Amino acid sequence: MQHDGAHDAHELRWEREAWRLEPDSAQRALDVLVPRSAGQIVREAFYGTRRFDDFLRHTGMTRGVLSARLRELTEQGVLARVAYHDTGSRGRHEYRLTDKGRDLAAAIISLLTWADRWLPSPDGPTVVLTHRECGAPVRTEVRCGEGHRVDSIGDIRAEPGPGARPRS
Repeated sequence: MQHDGAHDAHELRWEREAWRLEPDSAQRALDVLVPRSAGQIVREAFYGTRRFDDFLRHTGMTRGVLSARLRELTEQGVLARVAYHDTGSRGRHEYRLTDKGRDLAAAIISLLTWADRWLPSPDGPTVVLTHRECGAPVRTEVRCGEGHRVDSIGDIRAEPGPGARPRS
């Protein structure tokens, strides 16, 4: 999205003070990924990590913190706990993204793109996402319900939704 500061402020202006919006949908979504360790687990699941020991190794968390976060993300329906059995060992569980968890892919891709642009690593991106079929870079795009591409935040209008309540 292009940024046009003067245009953005004018177009997004609405009677915000007249409405109670908490808990805001964006904040509720961010809360799923807080504390930071929950976001790390979702990121690792997006990269294909499934097993407890692999999450442990890739995130650097303690066993207790990892167990608690996996339990929370499972209770929230972001991950599903699935039994598996390797030959010669006892049955165990792995964690897979649910439909709800997979729907976070666009947010994760957007965060990767944003960080690569605004918080670049001196050596370049540590992860590059490409389309498996053609090899082109993957990126997110904002479109309205009619399919029109939204190129500027100035093209977006914010207004109270059905869950907003007027302030008294």
